[in-house]
Amino acid sequence: MARRQILAMIAIGAASVPLRGRVLHPLRAFAFDAFVLFNPEVVVKRAREIAGDEKGAALVRAASAKLFGYTWYYTSAGRYAEFDELAAGAFSSAAQGLGFKLNRAETDRLVDGYTHLDLWQDVPDALETLRHHGIRLAMLSNLAERTLRANLRANGIDQHFEFVLSTDKAREYKPSQAAYDLAVRAFNAPREEIGFAASASWDASGATWFGFPTVWVNRTGAPIEEALARPVLVSTGTDGVLQMASLDRL
Repeated sequence: MARRQILAMIAIGAASVPLRGRVLHPLRAFAFDAFVLFNPEVVVKRAREIAGDEKGAALVRAASAKLFGYTWYYTSAGRYAEFDELAAGAFSSAAQGLGFKLNRAETDRLVDGYTHLDLWQDVPDALETLRHHGIRLAMLSNLAERTLRANLRANGIDQHFEFVLSTDKAREYKPSQAAYDLAVRAFNAPREEIGFAASASWDASGATWFGFPTVWVNRTGAPIEEALARPVLVSTGTDGVLQMASLDRL
């Protein structure tokens, strides 16, 4: 078995196992990264339709790496460009690196895919449970607010969210402290009482450094990265969010 597969299995095996112990304060609210809720497969599907199965999948992988590199680069340089602008540049550059060129319509179609995301299957029940127990909810994402709201409405879950927080409001992308602070300001609550659900290890680390009790919803079984700050727990789905919300009562 390949080393990568073994590491992935270890990460999956660690699902729902606390990494840092108990949450010390009752959680009053939870903020979600978009991809904890939404499956990005539609973007991959569109890329495959444009470039073929093999090149399309490679395009999304390369563009994703470039896109998040761009967000960190702009934030560290004290500059800002909207997510859709950076995404278009990332797809264009990634395609050139793979030996082909996207036209404007193809690039726009790929970027538009982020506005037509489907829910992961476990999400509706988890949101219902959190709201039933009085947990306040927010989105906190690098995606544009209009994109977040379109996905929430289309999937019929917008009624659960008190706040839709795009990092556009801070003009800095996660893992900037100003980006995470949007949730503190919106909920008007101490950061230690706001849980955060991250879909990527770097976001889980950034939120942990900021002071949020954090769960990494590691749906792809990616290996835990030792150099990053450890969240309270790792799970493969929203079961980890529910566990986090009740850790103080276990």
